[in-house]
Amino acid sequence: MNYPDIALLNQRFGAAGRIAFRAGEAGLPIVALAGKYGACEVSLYGGHVLSYRPVGLGPVLFLSKRSAFAPGQPIRGGIPVCWPWFGPAAEGAGLPLHGFARLMRWDVSATEYSGEATDIRLSLADNDQTRRMWGFAFGLSLRIRLEQHLALELVTENRDTRPFDFSQGFHPYFRVSDIGAVSVHGLDGAAYTDYPSAEPKRQHGALAITGETNRIYTPEKNEIAIRDAKLQRATLVTFSGTRNVVVWNPWAERIKTFADLAEDDHTRMLCVEPVNRGDTAITLEPGERHTLKMDIQAKLLQ
Repeated sequence: MNYPDIALLNQRFGAAGRIAFRAGEAGLPIVALAGKYGACEVSLYGGHVLSYRPVGLGPVLFLSKRSAFAPGQPIRGGIPVCWPWFGPAAEGAGLPLHGFARLMRWDVSATEYSGEATDIRLSLADNDQTRRMWGFAFGLSLRIRLEQHLALELVTENRDTRPFDFSQGFHPYFRVSDIGAVSVHGLDGAAYTDYPSAEPKRQHGALAITGETNRIYTPEKNEIAIRDAKLQRATLVTFSGTRNVVVWNPWAERIKTFADLAEDDHTRMLCVEPVNRGDTAITLEPGERHTLKMDIQAKLLQ
């Protein structure tokens, strides 16, 4: 997996004190974005946000210390991009979980900055490798904008001569002090299914995580808040381009099946994921586009 030279990336797209590229683990390029409201880091491998820290607050995202930083392996934590399928591939075994976008080299299309924001745009297009897994021509554009909040925008374009179906999601791992001190708000009254059951249920009140959780919700508003009583912090997740959000925590037994997570990591993380899957999967005609957006904003509780 060949990447442009780090010096060339800095020459073409860097900006002193605002945008800087460096070689990360296994030589995978990482770009650091900084601005008046905070900082974040993004891996060009996977178009993967690794960290986000607003000014005056601690890290918002969880990144596993056991994560593999190697071509062909997903990064565990941060914000993976799941595309063109979310979960297992419908076509069957042998294809990567959550699609191939998080396992690919993304190109830098542009960077810019102002007094209020720092911005990078990445792109991914079909190639011989992707067509062996998914036989369509496509274009993906990922915009990551650091301002008063962290904004992600994923645009899918059908560049094929045929329509195609896809599912997708942002899969953020939020860092928490202790999962027992966390409540999830914005889901009251929402319909949900609790994987692997397809039986519809309804949420009553705030959600507390007390065991393995893998639920897909359809909330009334596209706005979810994670409240951490020990950190005295609320993290607001807003999204558009889908009606669905997944809430996931593997808990104590399931986490033992993940080689890239420590046995107690479930106490330090919670995933709240805007997704298009099931009845919100997307069909694009040739030339059409679809945009999935997610904003993350953290603040201290009063």
